[in-house]
Amino acid sequence: MNQPNIIVVLVDQMRRDALSCAGDPNVRTPNLDRLASRGVRFTSACSTFPACVPFRFSMVTGEYAHSRNVPALGYRLSPAEHTLGDALKSQGYATAYIGKWHLYSAYGVSGGLTLSQASRTPIPASHRRGFDYWRGFELRNDFYDTAYFVDDDPVPRRLPGHQTDGLFDLAAHYLEADRPEDQPFFLLLSVEAPHPPFMASEQSLKRVRDRGPMVPRPNVDLAAISFFPPEWHEESGPAGKVDPDDPASVARVAEANMQAYYAMIEMIDDNMGKLDTVLEQTGLADNTVVVFLSDHGELGGSHGLLGKAEPWEESVGVPLIVAGPDRYVAGHGATASVPVNTEDLFPTFVGLTGGSASARFTGMNLAPFIRGECAEPVRDGVLLEFVTETRSNRSYYDETWRGIRSDHLKYTVIGDRAGARPWQLFDLSTDPYEMNNLVDQSAGADLAADMHGRLIGLLDRSGDDYALAPAFGHPARNAVVPDAEVARSI
Repeated sequence: MNQPNIIVVLVDQMRRDALSCAGDPNVRTPNLDRLASRGVRFTSACSTFPACVPFRFSMVTGEYAHSRNVPALGYRLSPAEHTLGDALKSQGYATAYIGKWHLYSAYGVSGGLTLSQASRTPIPASHRRGFDYWRGFELRNDFYDTAYFVDDDPVPRRLPGHQTDGLFDLAAHYLEADRPEDQPFFLLLSVEAPHPPFMASEQSLKRVRDRGPMVPRPNVDLAAISFFPPEWHEESGPAGKVDPDDPASVARVAEANMQAYYAMIEMIDDNMGKLDTVLEQTGLADNTVVVFLSDHGELGGSHGLLGKAEPWEESVGVPLIVAGPDRYVAGHGATASVPVNTEDLFPTFVGLTGGSASARFTGMNLAPFIRGECAEPVRDGVLLEFVTETRSNRSYYDETWRGIRSDHLKYTVIGDRAGARPWQLFDLSTDPYEMNNLVDQSAGADLAADMHGRLIGLLDRSGDDYALAPAFGHPARNAVVPDAEVARSI
């Protein structure tokens, strides 16, 4: 097999169903729909640890976040890690990275950098290993004030206009002028949108607003939202400052922010159309696989919550589309319900080159299925996790969670080292909006016992020492025994 060029477009905080082809009535994504028609769309793709930093860690290393105790925010990737870039270079690929990195600064932790400082602090080559062509930055979260760095030049360069447009322009320049002519390339384009703050172009925002009020999801009550993450109530945002004690203000601001969220997705879609044009004009379309995905979702008011880091589908569910010519991607327009999580990406990207990742990785190489060499894989489920939170004012600082997601079931536990307890059980085939928790219902007892056992198996196979309390006939696992019980046993 001739090795294909590979372009991965990674967006930030776009949930799995925020696509026209996935049925969301609030957004128009004709270019992403066309991309899906040229490949396979994974309808059960999940972010293992649904937050920006741990997703990127696992994608770049192939390792679970629990293997390094990676927190939700504030982590510096060790230069000793073997990265995705390293693996692809060993397959003969030129490697390029454009956009947000978010694996170097201590932003978000005590004594860390401000957003502006993080954007203007160069990332040394030792900490972005494996990517030879570099047009990146740590993070910014301001779409009209983004700086990036060119390779090892320590002087930041201002990205003109809206960040989404500017980063896609840098990718187009790489394809038109900077890519090597004598070897295949792997390009990872990492765009911050539609992560808040909610800053879309006026044209895109008007396009969404002109369609009228949003169609609400069945599990959304915007007026019932009790906590607004700081990035959700910027006074300069599309609806101004929120009054958390006024339900009407809460609903108004949440609605306006979600309209801007969808407008940012439509800007991404517009740029995906431009990327298609560049691939055609440069003659690369016939030898290039394009992957589109997100690092995690956005709750958008589902279950009265905003943001991410929760086990709900709107938070863990991510779009994953792989498209390309017939010899690289079979089953054009197909969907696959096999559960997929972050740790599958590293071996799959290497597999798309014709290589194979080290046997030490527990993730699944989906490339043979994508190429049509085998049937859709069958697996019990994939691990979901929240490993640790370093910010005392955020959820899951005192207790964390684990879960297992199959093609139609989800089971989660929550707790601390004394042993996590059963928390949620949903049958997604009959309850896609997770409104009927079966975990304490007698009708769900046998199912819960089975899923608890499957979760134990996943924790064992992934080297996770997470503590579980006894549940559904299963004994405790790694739970801390209270001092009083230790004394009684002596």
